[in-house]
Amino acid sequence: MELLIIKAVTAVIIVITLSIIAEKVSAKLSGILSGLPLGTMIVLIFFSIEQGIDYAVEASLYNIHGLLALLSFIIGYYISTFYKRKFDIFVSIVVSFMFYLVAAFILAYVPIHIVFTPIAVITIITLATLYFARQPDNAKIINTKITFKDLFFRTILTVVLFLFVTSIPKIAPVNIAGIFSAFPSMMFPLLIIVHFHHSSNQARTILKNTPSGLSSIVIFCVSIHFTYPTLGVLLGTIISFITCVVYIIIQLKLLDYFGINVNAKQKHLKNN
Repeated sequence: MELLIIKAVTAVIIVITLSIIAEKVSAKLSGILSGLPLGTMIVLIFFSIEQGIDYAVEASLYNIHGLLALLSFIIGYYISTFYKRKFDIFVSIVVSFMFYLVAAFILAYVPIHIVFTPIAVITIITLATLYFARQPDNAKIINTKITFKDLFFRTILTVVLFLFVTSIPKIAPVNIAGIFSAFPSMMFPLLIIVHFHHSSNQARTILKNTPSGLSSIVIFCVSIHFTYPTLGVLLGTIISFITCVVYIIIQLKLLDYFGINVNAKQKHLKNN
């Protein structure tokens, strides 16, 4: 029961912190934080506490496959936002979950390789990032305040999803648990709120800018695979997180160098 409470409190703190940063600090900082593996990090920590370090290490590799399932979720939701009739939000939820589940259960039985799997996943994510970077942002940046009702809904839904994901090892093998550890439990509630209160265009704008940060999670998981067994959970997490941040900085610099700024069009809209 104590661990359950800790999980819930952790999820609540993350949700409230990100919401405050998004509203009070800066959209740029919020965007950087969205690219960090916050959800994956917390899930793997709880995996190691409840199931042991060896379990978390193995699950971290399947989390890399899970990022492709997450990318399928993003694509499914993105495509569904073009549906403009009744129950459009419900349709988007159903379509995105179908995309996610089909990809997840296929990937669960694809063999993992410590070298080729990360390279393949980063390549696919990079191609998706380049594709979405060329798509126009369909809405201006949201400047409306986050209401208490929105924050409450997002918190409750995040806690439920987070508790479910961290409980999967009790009912499923490590390959399934590892893949579902990449489920967007932090992003999904925000996506629903934006889609419901604003428009499908706003939701599509969020979705198109999400893949740019996913490859950093691959780096984080690979680092976890090597650091957890030798350095332990705490030091392994810190080093992996720092490695992830360095990767994000290098990635952004490279994209800017080649003239591919994933946030350029959104910044232009903000200035108008």
